[in-house]
Amino acid sequence: MGRLSDAINRGSGQRSGGARGGAFIGFEEKSIKKELDRAMAELGKLSEEVTTAEIRRIARASLKPMLKVYREEAKSGGPSVFKIYRNGGIYAEIKTGTLSKSMGIITTRVNRGATFASLQVGPRVKRTFSDPEKGGWFAHFLEYGYLNNGDYSGDLKGFARRAQAKQSGSVKNEFIRRMRSFLNKKVKAARI
Repeated sequence: MGRLSDAINRGSGQRSGGARGGAFIGFEEKSIKKELDRAMAELGKLSEEVTTAEIRRIARASLKPMLKVYREEAKSGGPSVFKIYRNGGIYAEIKTGTLSKSMGIITTRVNRGATFASLQVGPRVKRTFSDPEKGGWFAHFLEYGYLNNGDYSGDLKGFARRAQAKQSGSVKNEFIRRMRSFLNKKVKAARI
């Protein structure tokens, strides 16, 4: 913006029609237009330089405190092992801490109309965590109390709501702080 303000301050040196005494500081239209065009071109380059990967990296870093709280809430209480039955047999024996270990920051699919995928904190259920005894596929049963014929009321019931209540405001503030810092660095590097 230094060059733009120089163009404004240079002025034409002409007096304005009704002003008396002192020189009028005017605008040199050609200089201002040239500097505005240059600044707009620089802003265009800046927007191209801010990639989806960089935004996702900032969002991921902002979500780490939320992930920590989710893991803490998912550890609390519960039986040492609980068994899930399907088709008359044991489907999975889930140990305490399994839900906590399955928590992670997950990249969602790009929805129609969206520019890029969003991130969320929650139980992972794919790849390594697709094993019924390792993944967090059962998290919603604990969150809403759907175990034991809907009578589950243990320590893990509502773990996600508690985690969100503790951390959601600070995640937003952290994202804004990190994004501002990132954009300020980009603007300084572009010398706009």
